[in-house]
Amino acid sequence: MIRRVAFVLSRHGAVLACLLALGTHMEARAQDSSAPASAETQAETSNPSSPFKLGAMLDVGAPDGIGVSAVVRPARWLRINGGVTTNTLSLGVRGGISLIPLTAIVSPSINLDVGHYFNTNYNKLIDRLGGIPLKTTVPIDDVGYNYGGASLGLEIGKPERFSVYLRVGLAHGSMVIQDAEKLLQDVTGDPDVTAKPLNLRFTTPTAKLGFLLYFL
Repeated sequence: MIRRVAFVLSRHGAVLACLLALGTHMEARAQDSSAPASAETQAETSNPSSPFKLGAMLDVGAPDGIGVSAVVRPARWLRINGGVTTNTLSLGVRGGISLIPLTAIVSPSINLDVGHYFNTNYNKLIDRLGGIPLKTTVPIDDVGYNYGGASLGLEIGKPERFSVYLRVGLAHGSMVIQDAEKLLQDVTGDPDVTAKPLNLRFTTPTAKLGFLLYFL
């Protein structure tokens, strides 16, 4: 009787040992197969890629002059900027948006900008805008101008960190000379000439070279 019980126990014990070994092996394989996925998930969690960025850009061109702007990128394909400009005659403000269809080392861009330059001397301003130099010594002050432009650009760099860009396009601007009468009297030599405020409009090619850096 004792031998029979011992035989049964030994037989069932061997079966249990085999099942236990098989279960342990299967659990180990399951853990091994899930390890890469867990590591991958942890890596993705620890390194989230957010499209939102804050940065700054510096550029030089025409008719903008030299500009420094803050940049906000709410989405990978959209940038919004706003800042200050100078054409060495006056200070101005500028704002714009850029559409970036690709996220790559080399990417095209579509850009729209609007700006305003505060009042400055009219005589020098006409020369800077490519107009005919005026043979007059009459100072026409308190004249500023507004402009807006569209351009196509090419950007090179790391889209998530920095880029160097070149843009070309067209800009349209306008200015109003409130006291044009003195200017016309001096140019024509006729003190009896009268004039209403003079509206000037211009269209000019644009070109801009700049650098963009994201710091947050």
